[in-house]
Amino acid sequence: MLKRMVLTAICLLLPGVSWAQTVQENYLPSKTQLYFRFDGMKANQADYDQTAVGKMMKGETGQFLNELWKYVQEQIVNASRNDPKVVAGMKDFSKLLSSMYQNGLVLGIDVGKAMPPQVDAVVIFPQGAGESGTLLELLQKIGKDADAEVKSTTVGKRPVYSVKLQVVHFGWWAQGTDAMLYLGTTEPAEYARAIDGQKTGLAGHPLYKKVVAFKDYKTASRGFFDSGSVFGVISGLAPQAKDVVDELGLTNLKSVTFYSGFDGAAERSTVDIDMPGPRKGLLSLSSTKKLTLSDLPKLPSDLTGFSASTMSLDKSYGVVTKLVDGVIRIFAPDKADDLSAGIKAFEGAIGVDINKDLFGTFGDVFVYYNSPSDGILGTGAVYAFQIKDGKKLDQTLNKLIKAIPVGPGGALGLKRKAYHGGEILQLQITGELTNTHLSTFGIYKNWLVMASYPQPVKGFILRQEGELPTWKADPALTKVLAGFPKQFNSINISDPRPTVQTVIAAMPLLINILNTVGTAASQFGGVAGFQPFDLDLIPHAQEATRHLFPNVTVSTDDGTRVRTETRGSLLLPF
Repeated sequence: MLKRMVLTAICLLLPGVSWAQTVQENYLPSKTQLYFRFDGMKANQADYDQTAVGKMMKGETGQFLNELWKYVQEQIVNASRNDPKVVAGMKDFSKLLSSMYQNGLVLGIDVGKAMPPQVDAVVIFPQGAGESGTLLELLQKIGKDADAEVKSTTVGKRPVYSVKLQVVHFGWWAQGTDAMLYLGTTEPAEYARAIDGQKTGLAGHPLYKKVVAFKDYKTASRGFFDSGSVFGVISGLAPQAKDVVDELGLTNLKSVTFYSGFDGAAERSTVDIDMPGPRKGLLSLSSTKKLTLSDLPKLPSDLTGFSASTMSLDKSYGVVTKLVDGVIRIFAPDKADDLSAGIKAFEGAIGVDINKDLFGTFGDVFVYYNSPSDGILGTGAVYAFQIKDGKKLDQTLNKLIKAIPVGPGGALGLKRKAYHGGEILQLQITGELTNTHLSTFGIYKNWLVMASYPQPVKGFILRQEGELPTWKADPALTKVLAGFPKQFNSINISDPRPTVQTVIAAMPLLINILNTVGTAASQFGGVAGFQPFDLDLIPHAQEATRHLFPNVTVSTDDGTRVRTETRGSLLLPF
């Protein structure tokens, strides 16, 4: 059952997928701004079984997770001392998860107005009223236990139940064999009548038509976000809101469509962000410059994942200060000139043009990676920025640090050291009672490197000099990369195997401790009926991951649309 729960969560989180039209979309608001559909595993089980994670779940790992889920349920029941309500609740919860996993979920939300609020949110559980009425029965129980005043209205031949909480209505009913949940400002009975009068449905929605037309691969879930409509609603709140949305550049963010499914051994997903027209505000920081793997610096041979992208780093200061200035002029126009005057005074005092001398030295490429040999517990994280003029950047950083006044803890300074053709700068506070390291920078040719400590920076420089082993794509990753464009605007590669292996390898120790503590506690009036979990059910870490391979996400930007595509074996939420 845990397998079902986890996979349902993954399917809900993953960007989405193409399909055959189904009747549930006729029940959603016609102007839906957020739409999501998961078809359920009953329709996709055969495809899922061919994936890496499907094969993993068929083995010892799947058995372990199923047994662990049952065990957790039993312990919750035991801890409640077999309270009938808890027992019934666990059964209902399990049935609900199973129904969602097998039959899917459909969601539509429309916010027509913000003030006064006008909202229609509909969640549909296919077969939720046809198999055993589990969901509807559960809602009735919740209403009864909460002593809520449940109103029943007959619409057509079906009862529509509702509860009003101030201006918000919560309703539920059976729509054929489907269970309907409604939350919004409309009377649920009125919304049910709108369905009967064919005043709802997505058939005419342009984004729904786009989603239906997606044929790149078979999908299991799909959806869209009508961001243009949502920002229009936000702009209608007040004149200032419209001005802020415009300053942020969000008026050019028209829509997001998303799809996901199973393709051979891989889980696939696609996200399209439509941004036609000139980009301004925060969107102007995006870059259409393309990358290849050969454009990246040499990476650690033991890295577990990395990301790289192009962005207009040299424009970032100008964009942000213009944005802040614009927002201040909207809400406090009499204070707007103070910001620019303060910046100019600071720059004049230290002899630095922040836009030109600092941000103007940056290039277009940003890289992030982490490796165990560079540091443990995240301390090996490295941020590398492409730069145009390392010498100028070095001088600017020195002036900025010197301009910071001495605090009560001591003076802020840069400790410098030449290192294999580069320079390592340690930012630290020194005083009579303290000597604290804050961060490390490295400048090597056309790269600015940032890390917590000097060692990751040393590793970066040594790899560029050819003195340390470097990363190369293994056969499994090479096979995955073959399905992507050779040039891209960003790439993210992560390997789920080390994370899963670490968790599985730690399980025997952790569960043994829990078994020991739980057994002892049960003898002194703790958890009644506690039973230890069988350690033999835990799989070997390598057995659990033998079907997995690296996940790859690539984004491309043609100036009007950003497309992000993912192929992976286990797309962990984190």
